[in-house]
Amino acid sequence: MNGTPQPKRPGSRPGFGRKTQGRSALATPAWIIIIATLAVLAVLTAVVAFALRGPGSSNSDTTGTGHQEFGHVHGIAVDPGSGALHVATHVGLFRIGGPRTAVRVSRDDLDLMGFTVVGPGHFLASGHSTHGPANVGLIESTDGGVTWQEKSLSGTADFHGLQVAHGSVYGYNSADAAFMVSADQRDWEHRSRTAIGAFAVSPTDDGTVLAVGRDGLQRSTDGGRSWQLVPDAPAVGLLTWDNTGVWTVAPDGAVWSSSDGGGQWQRRGEVPGEPHSFAVQNSALFAALAGDRVVGSTDGGATWTDRYAPE
Repeated sequence: MNGTPQPKRPGSRPGFGRKTQGRSALATPAWIIIIATLAVLAVLTAVVAFALRGPGSSNSDTTGTGHQEFGHVHGIAVDPGSGALHVATHVGLFRIGGPRTAVRVSRDDLDLMGFTVVGPGHFLASGHSTHGPANVGLIESTDGGVTWQEKSLSGTADFHGLQVAHGSVYGYNSADAAFMVSADQRDWEHRSRTAIGAFAVSPTDDGTVLAVGRDGLQRSTDGGRSWQLVPDAPAVGLLTWDNTGVWTVAPDGAVWSSSDGGGQWQRRGEVPGEPHSFAVQNSALFAALAGDRVVGSTDGGATWTDRYAPE
């Protein structure tokens, strides 16, 4: 305002026209600023949300990528659908996404002791839960390990070994040392009571099973109803079996194989660390080692490369 008197319009109150003009001039820029600010905030919110979610992520991942300490591994296997390597641990199921990426996929707080793959995205497991029975029995996931449902023996069974073979589930229940088999994952046949660790079922004969016993490697030819020591077998701690043969890892890390079901043995190499779990898939070997390290071999155990190692 410069203080210069303004002419009055007939019939108007003094100053009315000037106040109206002044209010209109200020209102338009204010609304523009408010709208522009809201638009900018909306864009920033969307950008931040996308950045936090990360490309390619989904609601099925319950933790971010990167190093997640999972400690002792009780099971390791490949999902035949995705080709992704999974490890079953005391703090849930993890998917190995790269040399520095391990993602916990299980939503539930599960201590997984037994773990096996049925098919693409279809897993069976056993262990313990802090939100349910101490022993979860046999549980199943059909969404790649994200969620789990009870199948049988909830509250009673603690399978430390599980394997799907020949249309049945073979399990070793550490709660009562029972070797058990189920054709429908609900009703179980108790076939024997014996103290064993890892076991593996022949891929060609549903009655032949090898198991790590207290006195060495044992064989059953009647589906786990009776057991005999395997003569001249190496001292082994971990065991797996596919159409390429029997594969074992000794407590000292030595890798052995047998192409005749445990009759003759050949030393193939050595895993580069303390072995926790062991698996074979399409002639490739995988081992979970102490220190949250996972390694693989494509030459029968002669050499190993890191599939996952924390920084």
